[in-house]
Amino acid sequence: MGFVGQFSVDLEKLRTERDRSARAVLGAGTGAIRDQTKALERRLEQATQAAVPGRLWRAWNSKAYPATGIAREPVGTLFLKGRDRTQGALAFFTIPGRIRGKTGQYLAIPTAAAGSRGRLRDLTPGEWERRNGARLRFVYRPGHRASLLVLDEGVLRGKKQIAGLNTEKRRATGRGNTTIVIFFLVPFVDHANRFSIEPIVNASEGELSQDFFARIRNLR
Repeated sequence: MGFVGQFSVDLEKLRTERDRSARAVLGAGTGAIRDQTKALERRLEQATQAAVPGRLWRAWNSKAYPATGIAREPVGTLFLKGRDRTQGALAFFTIPGRIRGKTGQYLAIPTAAAGSRGRLRDLTPGEWERRNGARLRFVYRPGHRASLLVLDEGVLRGKKQIAGLNTEKRRATGRGNTTIVIFFLVPFVDHANRFSIEPIVNASEGELSQDFFARIRNLR
């Protein structure tokens, strides 16, 4: 008489184990997206800080969805805080090109003596003249040298040596009067990329895969 075996399948337990495994895999993917998105933000900050003077590196920001928990399709997003000026500054340092005036006019580049440019836009010659109550004089320089806008009868003030019109009394006597360059005038500005974003992002994609599979291997 042959052996008759019996076995049973606990379907509920199988479903529970299936769901547990699925959640573990989703958790691995969500965690990898979340961590590598933040890591990419830091790499872009470091690259920007190393190549670009000032605080442009602080404009990088990132978000991951979901911020907590797990998801079937987690997403990481990198973006820049700030508006057109921030976007333009990053493009200037990462994309080779040439900037010209919109209607063919000179580009006015302020010197340190011009003072603050303001937070939202570049300082213009007209704005400088209104702010200081003084007219600037155009100085043409032939060849490849930049032309100038200068302040006559000026004086440099303070630790930062910001230019301003000398007092009326001192102008009348000629005491302390000097001619100060306020703007360089150039027909165009060439710019070359200080660093490239694409290789950093591409390298991050490989690290994302490594992170995910490392998490899968560690699942219990």
